[in-house]
Amino acid sequence: MIIKEIIKQLSTNLSSYDITLYPPASEQTLLNFEQKLNCPLPDDIKTFYLFCNGFESAEDLFRIIPLEEITDRLAEYEPNSFTFAEYLIYCDTWEIEINPSNPNEYWISNQGTASRLLTKSLAEFLDRFLAKGVFGDGGLYTWHDEIDIRNKPQ
Repeated sequence: MIIKEIIKQLSTNLSSYDITLYPPASEQTLLNFEQKLNCPLPDDIKTFYLFCNGFESAEDLFRIIPLEEITDRLAEYEPNSFTFAEYLIYCDTWEIEINPSNPNEYWISNQGTASRLLTKSLAEFLDRFLAKGVFGDGGLYTWHDEIDIRNKPQ
């Protein structure tokens, strides 16, 4: 799945999701964010934020965080990384880490009790959330178990 498919899915089926999209980020907001991050954003992340500057869900107060809010917290993160999603008012978070030598290479991890690499695709992350939510079978939290099972030595 690619980010344009997720955007189309959100655009055409928004009423079937329990989410509220924030208005799109401006090009200037993106540029300001990249300057403060000191690293270009991956193309798919830019595309998503130009479509909507994040969203909120009624389910466990899950949110994709607006760029301005992320900017206010950048000093808390390692270089080239930031929290982009959270639930229950930062009870748990998901972080993006960008390879500065190739900005389109990045990693999404969960920053709960133990950091775990989940995916290298914002589209996959969003698709999983839209399909199963945070706690549903196949949702963001069961992803941990699936990864553990795949990586378990035979």
